[in-house]
Amino acid sequence: MQRQQADNRSLHERLSYLHELDQESFEQERKRIIQEELSKYPKAVQERLKKFQWTLDMKRKKCKNALEACFMFHDMLMEQVYGENGLLENLEKLVSASSNLRNEMNQDTKRQVHSVKTCRPDNKVATKVLRFRSLEKDGPGNMKRHRA
Repeated sequence: MQRQQADNRSLHERLSYLHELDQESFEQERKRIIQEELSKYPKAVQERLKKFQWTLDMKRKKCKNALEACFMFHDMLMEQVYGENGLLENLEKLVSASSNLRNEMNQDTKRQVHSVKTCRPDNKVATKVLRFRSLEKDGPGNMKRHRA
């Protein structure tokens, strides 16, 4: 952990130095680092990330200075988390769907447990609980219940 922090610090110092010394070299290094990071992901994800990075770059170019860019990125992040169809809203939907699914599964399990009264040879009544597994496909379109 400390090594990673030291590496990040040295990267930050190197980029700061490059930014002050030579803007063009800084941009080349920034693009190289971004490409290196993007290459760690699967191809399908890389395309989405490249498009997102392009959007960030275009918005950053419109900003007058670094502070304005920071505020713009902050606002974008807050919109992604708290905005319409944002992270929190989607997490709430996921929790709700999970809860509904759990309730349905519990109800289905209750329906699948049957108790059967049987007479043993000594005329004593015994209760046997039969549990059924969920429906399984038995050929195209046919459903079959299997006993557990």
